[in-house]
Amino acid sequence: MVKIAPSILSADFSHLADQVKGAEQSGADMIHLDIMDGHFVPNISFGSAISKASRKNCSLPHDAHLMVTDPENYIGEFTAIGVEYITFHIEIGGKRIDLGHNRWVYTIDSGSDKPRIEKLIQQIKESGCKPGLTLNPPTDIKYILPFLSQIDLILLMSVNPGFSGQDFMPDIYDRLDMVDSYRREQNLAFEIMIDGGVDTANAQKLVSGGADILVSGSSFFQSSDFKGFIRKLKS
Repeated sequence: MVKIAPSILSADFSHLADQVKGAEQSGADMIHLDIMDGHFVPNISFGSAISKASRKNCSLPHDAHLMVTDPENYIGEFTAIGVEYITFHIEIGGKRIDLGHNRWVYTIDSGSDKPRIEKLIQQIKESGCKPGLTLNPPTDIKYILPFLSQIDLILLMSVNPGFSGQDFMPDIYDRLDMVDSYRREQNLAFEIMIDGGVDTANAQKLVSGGADILVSGSSFFQSSDFKGFIRKLKS
């Protein structure tokens, strides 16, 4: 069955303990941590202190999604607070695309920095966490294929990262199909996570397309019935 990972970026931070406990009691499977540095993405979120508070008040596995330019500088502190997954972007060191209104997204169009990516994957493994790679909407799927045998998780963004509450990009279905097909053809075991605009309107199609984990932020935490929302996503 699909796993649901509420993103605490959309939680009420003045009641964070209650919010993450509510997520756990509702039947959520993971807690998603959106870590933003204001450079790789046009927003600043929170760091290890908030993440540690979430981890302290909730026994669910936590995954740290590092939307940062230098993930090397973050792995140690998130390992120390006990996250299970650490995911970083393949676009680190790539080019910035201006989206207007003081927003942007990074992509690559001629290949990633393979030695750096592989070194980061190994660093995460040696820390005792499960490594994951994230792909932004403008980045071609082909650039992540060489790394899929080395990771436990691929995170496909269905919005440009940086802000919660964005509209879902439907071309994610084709990207999901390509990654899932590659996984089956190569007999690989990584999980596929979808993040951005996930709700009850698109969950079923995403799961049918091969998604294993759905991240839900605004839709989850703005719901008046966490348990009912989880049930709808899983059904």
